[in-house]
Amino acid sequence: MKPNKIERLKSELRPSDFRERLFTLDMSDLDEGARFYLKNYGIYNIKLMPEKFMLRIRVAGGRIERQTLEAIITIVKAHGLELLLTARAQIELHGLTASNVLKVWQELQEENITTLQTLTDNFRNIVTDPYDGAAKESQVEVYPLILQMQALFLDKAEWMGMLPRKFNAAISGTAVTPMHFYGNDLYFALAQQEDTWGFNLYLGGKNSEVAQPAGLFVLPHEVPVMFEAVAKAYRAYGLRGSRAKTRLFHLLSEIGMEAFVGKIKLFYPYAIRPQGKTTNGKRHAMVVQELKDGTFGLCYQTRFGKIDTGSLEALLSYVHSNDLQMRLGVDQNIYILGMKEKISPFEPVQGASHITACAGSGYCALSLWDIKAETAYLPIEKIEAHNIQVGFSGCLKGCGRHHHSDIGLVGLRTNIFGDTQKAARVFLGGEYTEGKATARLIFHAVPLQHLGKLLTCVIETFEESGEKDFETFCRRYLNPYSTNFVTLWFLARLYLQTPPELEQLSEEALYEKLLTHQDFPRSGSDENYIESIKAMMHFLWDDTA
Repeated sequence: MKPNKIERLKSELRPSDFRERLFTLDMSDLDEGARFYLKNYGIYNIKLMPEKFMLRIRVAGGRIERQTLEAIITIVKAHGLELLLTARAQIELHGLTASNVLKVWQELQEENITTLQTLTDNFRNIVTDPYDGAAKESQVEVYPLILQMQALFLDKAEWMGMLPRKFNAAISGTAVTPMHFYGNDLYFALAQQEDTWGFNLYLGGKNSEVAQPAGLFVLPHEVPVMFEAVAKAYRAYGLRGSRAKTRLFHLLSEIGMEAFVGKIKLFYPYAIRPQGKTTNGKRHAMVVQELKDGTFGLCYQTRFGKIDTGSLEALLSYVHSNDLQMRLGVDQNIYILGMKEKISPFEPVQGASHITACAGSGYCALSLWDIKAETAYLPIEKIEAHNIQVGFSGCLKGCGRHHHSDIGLVGLRTNIFGDTQKAARVFLGGEYTEGKATARLIFHAVPLQHLGKLLTCVIETFEESGEKDFETFCRRYLNPYSTNFVTLWFLARLYLQTPPELEQLSEEALYEKLLTHQDFPRSGSDENYIESIKAMMHFLWDDTA
């Protein structure tokens, strides 16, 4: 297989050897090769928006010291930058230009704040539960293991930029949590074998796929060695042809899990243990929860990852005066540990614990929407009331994790219903807690002005079902049916004067119920309900409707 152009660059010059060239670059005139090398140092720039730069800061396991955040704030204020928290518990600095990006990068290095390997073909930030080791349900504290895993590759020439593609890793030692991690290339999931706690290994997840069981159980002290074995197997045998098919998922699709496990064994010195029983209890997000030491943890909610320096300084002052700890969560919020009382002294942000939003068009050239602002179009009160998890992405790259949510949204533009306008793809039915399935694409395009009404209809159907959890509702009431029928059903709910009730019947029986409605748009040869779907969509959403 012919190696792609990025692989050819690596063969000419390893990314680790590019460091000496950093300060010789004309940052206002970069080619694609330079942009690739810069990404290995956490410096992001693309030709769609060549005047803008971003720096991504690595925060292992989301744990960050107050002094580190204070140093970051000083740099942000000095250069007039903006700060975002990401869905991998990291920090991004936006508003950088060709004239100051290397200066800011150097200032971060001088404060021992690393941006290394946070982009392109590297191990990205290793994530976990923000209450790791502190929650009552925490069985194994994994932060020390994360540091050992990170030490294997961080700033190491043989690893920097040398993977076939990016590699996301997660590990959780907490038995009950609102966080879920099956969208990672590698996930060490808490598990038990007889009376021993350890981890089951899952591989091959990504934004549009769930990681699959490798059939292996790993003891805590074996985790870093297993991580290294997987890493070496992927580096040695991973696909390096088309960039669209080089993730670990694609290698597993080509050779199969059993064959890849065989390659892992070549690099793994310990005994191979068969998979134990994975422990994945679900807890809905809480603003304050009691921890195992009797203190309390607080979820400080950002505006979907956005936080201004003034608010952050006030939070740091509170943390310092009360001698508390801080951690970043994959939900784009900040967690405060060690509080003596069960209180929430900060104003909550509506939807912040339930909506994961990508950077949006204000910060990313790939996004077609200002995602963080346009969360206002969602029925947030209903979303919060029912603890529904929403993943909101500005493009199909899926930084908002729309496939791994109860409701997934992707912003786009369409002229299907008249003039070109903002619209969203809608995904439903993710079974993410146990990594059973990603959400399915139900609506290819819903005009922004009608999105709230459609989602309200979906949530009201959930309310009528009597289920207490939206994920369970989807598993029982939506996922047994074809995607086209689910589309048809919700359109009929909006279209008909007396909408039908969704029952646990066969798809054929439910369709027959729709046909009994006089106003339902029938079609004599309506294969997969396409004609009926089109008729209702255009009636409901055309500009002239």
